[in-house]
Amino acid sequence: MFAVSLILSGIAFFLNGFLPLIDDNDNHETSVINTITGIIVTVLGFYGLITASATFDYLLYGTAILFGITNLYVAAIGIWDLSETSFGWFSAVIALIMLAIGVYVIITGSLMFGIFALVWMFMWAFYFISRGLNVLKTPSSWVIMFIGIAAMVAEGVLLLNGIVAF
Repeated sequence: MFAVSLILSGIAFFLNGFLPLIDDNDNHETSVINTITGIIVTVLGFYGLITASATFDYLLYGTAILFGITNLYVAAIGIWDLSETSFGWFSAVIALIMLAIGVYVIITGSLMFGIFALVWMFMWAFYFISRGLNVLKTPSSWVIMFIGIAAMVAEGVLLLNGIVAF
């Protein structure tokens, strides 16, 4: 389930980074994919939390819920023409949470999940920089796009195929 969440969120985050590079994106274009992805990923995350039996599972599915809520937030911005500033500050808080999760799971023995959590932290940090602080929009879009594909879609495919494991 987590692998599917990664793939769906990675595609949405790729589009969230890509579309602003090709035109002055007002988030309307990504609202559909972010809504669908946000609902699916959030439901999968909550289902995973309900069925979880270990601390690591709680962190894993809690992270999926953070992906889903982020997708839903971006969708809401596009649907209701909301300001991106509050989303940027929301992303700053999520980046700090991912920093804590990344450090914790590295210390407790899951190096792979810890590294990816720290990479995802950078994605949310760049959302904060571009949306919350309203600077470096183009470089931030490239980082968000790259992390969406390299650290989410690719990782989800590797997880699905059993090539990597947490």
